[in-house]
Amino acid sequence: MAITASVTRGFTYATGVEITAANLNELGEPTVSVATPIAVGNGGTNATTASAARTNLGLGTISTQASNAVALTGGTISGTIMTLRSYAVSGVPSASPAGQMIYVTDGNSGAATVAVSDGSNWKVVALGATIST
Repeated sequence: MAITASVTRGFTYATGVEITAANLNELGEPTVSVATPIAVGNGGTNATTASAARTNLGLGTISTQASNAVALTGGTISGTIMTLRSYAVSGVPSASPAGQMIYVTDGNSGAATVAVSDGSNWKVVALGATIST
């Protein structure tokens, strides 16, 4: 059994478009606008701009940093293995600013070492004996 429908002529929307079988699909795409931002508790961001949404959701500048250039100020890094950038003595970067750490493949009389910068020079950090069980 086929289902059929008909349009009754004479009903007019506020746009002034009369509904007829011929122009039923000419009304265009509907739009929805929300006068009040949707609260975070209701699944929204309670904001009308992307910047305000990030602020309202507690996303700081780390949320917009590139994965290959993350800058951390304060806080703690835990639960991960840290890999230091590796250099030969002939290619170490500037020791300024102080507090940088690098791995130097030949920096302790030819042996591998970790080095810390004091702002002017790279200082050897003794690696000590190999760990064992």
